[in-house]
Amino acid sequence: MGELTGSSIKNISVKRQSDVVIKKTLAVYATVNVEADTILKPGQVLITIDGGDTFTVPADNAAEPNGILCENISKTGKSEVLVVGIVREKHLDSYVADYKLHLFANKIILK
Repeated sequence: MGELTGSSIKNISVKRQSDVVIKKTLAVYATVNVEADTILKPGQVLITIDGGDTFTVPADNAAEPNGILCENISKTGKSEVLVVGIVREKHLDSYVADYKLHLFANKIILK
């Protein structure tokens, strides 16, 4: 289940794909590598080095991300990854400002 946000029990929500993705132009169904005891949520910044067959979380700020996770995933497996589209910057996980140019170069626009 996604991360809960809100300040009171009446104002709790789970982060969904619709919170992150504004426009999905192109998404792929690819293997996403997940470390043990980790849950990845929609909006997780991802990187691939094999042309889109496998995605993983960037190890450092020097990485050049080229995908955004669209689904919750708790173990390595197939999942939907946005590779071209528009997303909300404030809902991205593991995002640093250095990633903005790399995402834009890969046709992922941040709003």
